Amino acid sequence: MRDWLRRLPPNVQGALWLVSGGFIFTSTGVMIRLLSEQIESVQTAFFRAVLSVIMLLPLMMTGKVKPWLSQRIKGHFWRTFMGTTSMVLGFYAISMLPLADATAIAFSQPLFSVVVAAVIAKEKVRWRRWTATVVGFVGVLVMVRPGEGSLQLGALVALANAACVAISILLVKRLSDSESPLMILTQFAIFSTLFLAPPAIWVWRWPDLFGWVLAVGIASSATIGQYFWVQAFKAGEMSAIAPFEYMRLPFAVFMGWLMWNEMPVVWTYVGAAIVIASALYIAHREHVVARERRRAAAVSPPEKPPGEPGSGPAP
Repeated sequence: MRDWLRRLPPNVQGALWLVSGGFIFTSTGVMIRLLSEQIESVQTAFFRAVLSVIMLLPLMMTGKVKPWLSQRIKGHFWRTFMGTTSMVLGFYAISMLPLADATAIAFSQPLFSVVVAAVIAKEKVRWRRWTATVVGFVGVLVMVRPGEGSLQLGALVALANAACVAISILLVKRLSDSESPLMILTQFAIFSTLFLAPPAIWVWRWPDLFGWVLAVGIASSATIGQYFWVQAFKAGEMSAIAPFEYMRLPFAVFMGWLMWNEMPVVWTYVGAAIVIASALYIAHREHVVARERRRAAAVSPPEKPPGEPGSGPAP
């Protein structure tokens, strides 16, 4: 990180990391779309997984990460299963929809996260978050417009991707209790390669030289984008910088127009605005609830050991 960036306020640093990462992720989407003209999306996902393993090999060979020593292989298996499913669905959505539409529908992931937290994690979700979630799904309906003829398969694929991402995030949070981010990343790369090999071989087509360049670019840019995303939330407060994640939408609109002369219909903008507003409110409420929990934990008196005055009779 350059000195000039270090001198900026932390939240400004985080916003710059996040906006830059959003542009990189949008560029990844452009390359996925271009490569889908040559090969199936599941093969693209396989290329990304294999190249991720290759990039992580030096760390495994030097012993900086030892995936064979993990005590939570089952957890990594299921996390990778959901993560790989979401990756393939996301790639297919990008290949089937205008880039801006695929990006806008992906913003529904926080809405699914609320449902996943309540149904799977048994978390208590208060009425404010439920209301914001319902309003957000209304925004999704505005974007996909199911009453306007047949519902696009690409929109359903994009929604399924958002739901799988929400489940995957929950599984990552559970793994992070005992596993390092590098261990989680390495296990994902290895397992996803194994998961994707059979279907990729089944539909295999050899790309041309430009296709191979795109495959390397997808793996590299996705990894760099993830690094920028992690740095963003490391530098700034989540509640302050989260809105900048939605800069991906104007990037996607611009790139879609530049590359394929795509322009979203007005309902995409209206629905995206509703979804983004709902997601931001959900993030705000989660921040408020977390702050209340920290405050309650700070003021609650520590439990006294048995036998001390006020602690009850000693055994």
